Amino acid sequence: MAQELIDIGALADDGTGDTIRNAGRKINANFTEFFALPVVASDIRFEQNNIVSKSSNADIVLKPSGTGNIVFPALTVEDNNIKLTRSNDDLKIAASGTGKVVIDGIGFSGTSISAPDSSSVNINENLRIEGALTAAATTFDSAVQVDPANLDITGETTVANLTVAGSSSYAGTSTVDNLTFNDNIIGTSSNADLILSPGGTGVVSVSNLTIDSSINLTDNVIKVTRSDDDFVLSANGTGSVQVSKIDMNEGTVDNVVIGGSTPAAGTFTTLAFSGTSIVADGVTITDNTITANRSNDNLELEANGSGYVNINGVLNFPNSDGNTGQLLQTDGNGQLSWVTSPILFSVSTIADNSNTISFSTSTEIDHVTSTGSHNRIESGTVVQDSFATSKYDSAWYLAVNRDDISDEFEVTKHSVVHNNSDAFVTTSIQAKTGTNNHIITSADINSGLVRLLGTGSSPENSVAFYRLGLGDDDSTGYSGEDEAAVVINADVDSASEVIDSFAHGSFRGAKYYISVNNASKTELSNIECSVVHNGTTAFISTYNIVNTGSNDLITLTAAINGSNVELSAAGLEPNLRIHAYRIILADNEADRGSNNINVIGNVTVSSSSTALDTLDTGILKAAHYVIVAHNASEGHSSICEAAVVSDGINAFVSQYGLVSTKGTDQISLTAAHDGSSTVTLSATSTSGGSTTVNAYRVNLARGEGTSSATATLDTVSASEIRSAKYNVQVVDETGGNYELFEANVTHDGSSAYVSTFGNVGSTTGLITVTADIDSGNLRLLGTINNTNDHVVKVIRRGINV
Repeated sequence: MAQELIDIGALADDGTGDTIRNAGRKINANFTEFFALPVVASDIRFEQNNIVSKSSNADIVLKPSGTGNIVFPALTVEDNNIKLTRSNDDLKIAASGTGKVVIDGIGFSGTSISAPDSSSVNINENLRIEGALTAAATTFDSAVQVDPANLDITGETTVANLTVAGSSSYAGTSTVDNLTFNDNIIGTSSNADLILSPGGTGVVSVSNLTIDSSINLTDNVIKVTRSDDDFVLSANGTGSVQVSKIDMNEGTVDNVVIGGSTPAAGTFTTLAFSGTSIVADGVTITDNTITANRSNDNLELEANGSGYVNINGVLNFPNSDGNTGQLLQTDGNGQLSWVTSPILFSVSTIADNSNTISFSTSTEIDHVTSTGSHNRIESGTVVQDSFATSKYDSAWYLAVNRDDISDEFEVTKHSVVHNNSDAFVTTSIQAKTGTNNHIITSADINSGLVRLLGTGSSPENSVAFYRLGLGDDDSTGYSGEDEAAVVINADVDSASEVIDSFAHGSFRGAKYYISVNNASKTELSNIECSVVHNGTTAFISTYNIVNTGSNDLITLTAAINGSNVELSAAGLEPNLRIHAYRIILADNEADRGSNNINVIGNVTVSSSSTALDTLDTGILKAAHYVIVAHNASEGHSSICEAAVVSDGINAFVSQYGLVSTKGTDQISLTAAHDGSSTVTLSATSTSGGSTTVNAYRVNLARGEGTSSATATLDTVSASEIRSAKYNVQVVDETGGNYELFEANVTHDGSSAYVSTFGNVGSTTGLITVTADIDSGNLRLLGTINNTNDHVVKVIRRGINV
């Protein structure tokens, strides 16, 4: 309430002021309000120059109102801040006597800081010391920065992370991590290396360095420090000491033997080193090649006195020239000498040659694949193709047969495997244009060769093929067609193990030709399989197994493991060697073509017949396919093989080796000829629209066969040789026939004339010999008179023009 005042009137005793009773009431009311004030009720007392609280253990609180502060003559208390009011004044808090100023457990006494209530004083933030620091045994656990003054640590000091700006002094031993510092010695912990590693492009800069008290590095000079010490540069193991440039003061190399038995003064002309070459005046030595430098210079090797030029430590060349027309002859002990030969002629020459006249051809494409043909297969048995038993264990032939009488064709596959003693083959005829049988195929081993044999079912037949070979001749690192690879596992046992894998996110399916060898029992096996997946599960089909023994050798399975499709094999015998030729296809192959292989990329097929591929029957008569299909909407995939053949009028297709993730066929194939020169292979999908199809095609061409086979037995320049006499030997090993005869040949520059005589042998007339002039050359030609291979060797005595 407001203060009440006593009205005392205008004049004394004029009767206008308050009554005594009313005046007493006002006095009581004012004192009641005064004693109710907190400052009076709190028992705060002012005693002389002290402010005292009479309540037991009570605080004295100075609390200004609003934004007001507690102000003293030289300082102001503002909220939780104490500020000085006079410019440049010190703030002093001083204890009495030996007492300390204690702030929350930290004691301050004079210039000392202590911990009255604990064992240590913790400084939890970065510490900057502007003056000198003197410490006894001290541990720095975090960053410490000492700025301009000296750091003087008199006891043993452990520093975890120390930043020093300016100079620092350590008295005694100081440890930083695994390093110790004592006087001018830097040491490491037990057996630890001392590593100086600059950051980024920085360098370790040392103006004067001595190593092991014996090697000193100063500026660009490395020298030994101990008296009479050698300076040794030694590489480790097979390494070498490499010096880019050498400058030897005084120009001498003392007491060094170069090419001699005793030390001697060396005399050298200038040698220029360029990369890996040594250039010495007129000669350059690079690797193992010595080359003369100057144009048209001879490269001369010269022995001294009666010495010889020796090659390979075996042959000694004569140290003087022979007579005109003489030849070099060895004595069997490495010594060559000049001799006169009685068979050197001045107007005639002697030469020999060997050729095979055959109806068959063979061209190797790479380490695994080749093409071949046989142009004449009659009722007798002939060799369609052969390979050494040591080259391959197994071979597959993708072939087209032709009946040259009826112009009918059939597309076939032969699987051949051998055990070094016998050969085994299965033949499957995929499709044919007529009803005639063409070639009956068998296999055998003869003189170390595996032979694919053929016997004609009609009088005149021919064949062309594409061959894959696997086995003994290692194909590690094989690089063939882009989609093809060779897989080898040299030791498969009874436990199933992965023999091949491919990323299921990159490829849809794979076709495998597999050769298995059980060396312990000399048993081998050929297997074909196809693998496809739908992204979560892999499916496999195994077929066309050919064994040299009575039992299969492996079982095959397929599965998806992580991001890969894996083909696994479990051996039914231990220690099996597996070679596989793999053709792999993705969902998005790109079209490409070559002489033997075509890739058909990314054709979208629906439930209606869709053209997948075309063949020009003027060039190709048949083709083998590997085909993959995938329908993303349905989530199913498939892989199959197919064979197409045409006679130029009609077309036929066979589909086999199918495996589908949906349990039923996903695509079906048809083939049709347009009546002109094109065969179209079409596909229909049971998965409906948006089925993506990709294919790998092996091309097969087969022209009409021939009734004769001719080869060039010898050729020589017609401008050099006018006439020639030939001794001719003919060997028909298959028929067991041998013949020898002579042939005389001459020419007039445009036509050649030949006469044969003196035939002798188990039979005669094995070949017919003719001669002609072709592109300026005189040629001796031979034509065989049956379908067996004939090896013809000739010796020619030519008479110059």
